[in-house]
Amino acid sequence: MNRRRSSTRRVLGRQRGSYLLEALIAILIFSFGILGLIGLLGSSIRITNDARYRSEAANLASAMIAEMWTMSAAQMDTQFGSGGTKLTEWQAKAASLLPSATGANVPEVDLAQPGLSPQSRTVVVTVYWQMPGETTRHQHLMTAQIGKNPP
Repeated sequence: MNRRRSSTRRVLGRQRGSYLLEALIAILIFSFGILGLIGLLGSSIRITNDARYRSEAANLASAMIAEMWTMSAAQMDTQFGSGGTKLTEWQAKAASLLPSATGANVPEVDLAQPGLSPQSRTVVVTVYWQMPGETTRHQHLMTAQIGKNPP
């Protein structure tokens, strides 16, 4: 009878650390799950910011073209041409709303394109920005026909 008790004690003595090992493995698996969730959160924040800046660039370009619809071709050249007051105001607004929309990333307006008729012209508005921490430059390009149709 003593033999059975001593052999049972030896078997129990060998199994004492198994619960601790199982608990440590469970904590390790849980930690990897938490790290995965943190990575997913960071990725979703980055994608959300990218979508926000893309929609902001589209709104800026649309606002610029909408304002051009109220002017004649001569007024567009003075207001939206190089150094024009409306152009500099718009570029300052873009710089305040988009990251790195200054320097080489300044938004541009191309008024030199001919239109479909002599009374109209093709306007190309390009908005640039660069996300913080990235080396690639993003752009949103919008083209519109602005002017009068021939009678």
